Amino acid sequence: MSAGELVRRAREDAGLSRSALAAKAGVPTSTVSRIEAGSSDPTLTMLSRLIAASGRHLSLTLDAIQDRPHRIAIETLTEAYTPDAKVRKVNWAQVRGFLDQLTEHRELTAEAIESPPHRTGDAAYDALLAGIAEKLADDAGIPRPRWTRSVSPSPTPWEAPGTPARTKRARAQAPTQLAARNIWLAAHDLWRNAA
Repeated sequence: MSAGELVRRAREDAGLSRSALAAKAGVPTSTVSRIEAGSSDPTLTMLSRLIAASGRHLSLTLDAIQDRPHRIAIETLTEAYTPDAKVRKVNWAQVRGFLDQLTEHRELTAEAIESPPHRTGDAAYDALLAGIAEKLADDAGIPRPRWTRSVSPSPTPWEAPGTPARTKRARAQAPTQLAARNIWLAAHDLWRNAA
């Protein structure tokens, strides 16, 4: 379950509106809305704060990580996209988690990007996945997967929401592999440890 779904479920179970939850947590209503919509990933502190404001307690468990993770595959990222949404809805935590795993296990990159993901019907999201696969291949010094050649660039620019200055910065910081596909998201928004 995503952080946004956890917040929404806790809020609804408590019978609170977004504005009521925001007031109890001492945050702007827009923060709750962005988190629930999946357009913003909250810190653990913020997530705990919102859950507590709904009268619940967030608990985490710490499990040992095996030396080799379960199979990492870009095709699983089609699950991070919600096709029924009126606006494009992406589980960014899932996308970043995939990229984090490959940062930790670079030796699995070729295997992770080998099989093409199913097409989602959203040309921009499909282009994003192809651009990510190409960047991963380029960073690892391996050939780009052949399936990316059949994925067209996004017909319309996909830009990060925000002020014109933020959009301009994201355009300047977009990896060339994404920019070539008309995807204008800054590298640090996807690769958390990007330089």
